[in-house]
Amino acid sequence: MPQPHEIKITVTSALAGHPYQRDYAPQMTATSVLSDALTAFGFASDGTTRYYLFFDGHEVPPEATVGELAGHAKALHLKLRTETTNG
Repeated sequence: MPQPHEIKITVTSALAGHPYQRDYAPQMTATSVLSDALTAFGFASDGTTRYYLFFDGHEVPPEATVGELAGHAKALHLKLRTETTNG
């Protein structure tokens, strides 16, 4: 049985000087991608900022897998968005 291909993920953020890129297995979740991207960008949660991934006009559910989002595509471009809350 052939192994599913890895999917090239690119995450961009208006607050970062360069995109985050890495290949992920299709079963990896958006939560893992978000965590890795935040680390790569050097962003840390401060309790007032919520970070989330955005794709195709919608917020990506944390449990969504890379494979579900990409479908048959071999690459996927996600945007990192922030939401600031007043506490």
